[in-house]
Formats: sequence, C-alpha cells, structure tokens
Amino acid sequence: ALPISSILSRLSEPQDAMHASGQDELGYAGYGSLPEKGVWLQGPRRRMNFLPMVLCVLLPWALFELVYGIMGFSLHYSQPLLCDLLVFALLFMVVCIGLRALSGRLKWIGGRALDAEPTWMIFFAASLLLAWTLGFVQGGSTFRGQTRQYYNLQNLNNYTDVYPNRVLGQQMMDAGVVTFAQGTQLNVQKSMAFKNHDVYCVAPIVFGTEEPASYDFWAVGTNCCSGSQPDFECRNYNNPKARGGIRLMDDSDRTFYRLAVQQAESTYNIKASHPIFLIWEQDPSKQVNSWLLEGRGTFIAWTMSYLVLQIFLVAVAAVVFSKIG
Repeated sequence: ALPISSILSRLSEPQDAMHASGQDELGYAGYGSLPEKGVWLQGPRRRMNFLPMVLCVLLPWALFELVYGIMGFSLHYSQPLLCDLLVFALLFMVVCIGLRALSGRLKWIGGRALDAEPTWMIFFAASLLLAWTLGFVQGGSTFRGQTRQYYNLQNLNNYTDVYPNRVLGQQMMDAGVVTFAQGTQLNVQKSMAFKNHDVYCVAPIVFGTEEPASYDFWAVGTNCCSGSQPDFECRNYNNPKARGGIRLMDDSDRTFYRLAVQQAESTYNIKASHPIFLIWEQDPSKQVNSWLLEGRGTFIAWTMSYLVLQIFLVAVAAVVFSKIG
C-alpha cells in the first residue's frame, strides 16, 4: 500500500503542460500565460483526468469495507478497545485529508505550490468521510443485530441428547446450545407470563409425562401469549420436530422471564431451582450458524451497494466539475 502522502501527491500531478514561455519558481509561466493546473484544480474546461476519478471510487470503497469489517465482526467482539482505536485512527486520517483539502493550497512533496480551489480533493475528502460514517454505522448495526449473538454462543458449550427430567440446570450453567432427547416437548399447560409493557412468556421443557424434580429448562418468547391463561404460542411451539434450544443471552429480558417462572412455581406448585431460558428451535446449531452467514451476506450486500453509490457520486461530480471548468 502506498503512503497517504504519496497517493495525495499523485492525485495533485499536473495534467497539462506549461506554456513554452517558461515558468518562475512560484509555479507560474511567463507574461500572458495561465497558471499550472493540477488534476484536482479548477480552471478552463479540459479533458477529465481519469486517475483521480478512479481513486475517488476505490479508496472510499476500500475504507468503507475496512471500517465495516472492523465494526461488524470478530475483532469488535474479541478486542473492542483495539477496534475503537483502529476506526478512530482512520477517522483522524480522514479529518487530516479534509483539512488539507479545505486549506485551498496543495503542495508537492518537492515544495512547489498550486493555487486555486482543490475541487476533486474536497470531493475525495467528503467521500472518505461518507464511507467512514456508513461503515461505522452499518458495521455496528450488523454486529448488534447478527454477529454478536453468534460470538456470544461460541464461548458456551453445546449439549446433546439431554433429558430435562434427569439433568438439573445447575449442571448446565455453561450451556449455549442444547439438543434434548427424543420425546422432549413443551408443557404448554404449565406455561406462564409476566407483563411489563411487553408480555414475557415461558413454558417448561419436559420429557414425556414424567415430572422432573426441578423444572429448570424453559422455552421463552415475547408477546406470544395472552398472559391471562396458559396459551404459550412462541417460536416453534407447535413444531413436532423441535427439541432443541438456544440460550437466551439478553440480560435485560432475563429478569422478567425469571419473574414469570416464579409465578409458574406459585401457580402450579412446582420447583425451578436454576432455570435456564432457551429459544425453542428445530435445529439450534444451524440457527446459530445462520446468524454469522446473515452477517456476512449483509456485509457483501452493503459492500456492493456502496460501490455502486460511489461510482454514481463520482460520475455526477465529474459532470459537474467539467461544466464549471
């Protein structure tokens, strides 16, 4: 990768030769000639230089991909401080480029000065700022909505062929994904709900008709029961092939589900010593993996969409700049 100073100096190279009458040390030609014009700079209408147009497409696009990738995936989860340092270091670079563009005077590495408004340079800086902002916002959205829950569950264990009437919740406090033994089902007749703006619904997971010593495994959902009678209708409640669960990782909801379980204990005269809350699934492992795949798919879709957007913006800028000369 080229240093940013080298890239900027390439972008400021003159596209037209000076008049044959000579040039003084300040970069101006002899009497009656025009000042030298860099590819970023305004002047009489001339043939557009292809180099800055390409760079104004590729570099902001690359920055968008980089910031999105940092914010949306494993680095954000495993090294959040490093993630913040990297993205804000990139923002600092963008700000420096913007300040250089707004200064109104670009300088060569060799020391010569170029006068006039750096129009393409300002567009380039604005494009970088847009790329950084969209990458930061959308990458964070993908992380919160899709990939974080995947990474959370990678730190927990998977259990298979679990009998809810034989195993206590205390033995599986590190469970992330649980697949129960064949014959496991939801006992909707002992379902319960707790209302706090939303309705937090719970139903015990049981094996056959045998009553466990402690009802420690509960399927949960929000706003999928009436709250006035045992009518649990949450995710996969009527799917005969569902016999697995994904651990609830939302701490803010866990308190309300615990209160619903306490109400069930009191109403049905049952015991739930160490309740574990699960999202009822047919294939929980597949569902967990789908979150990462969805995150990657969202990243690819946004990457291609941003490339199209940046090409469009550069095309519009090229037309506008050619008309203003």
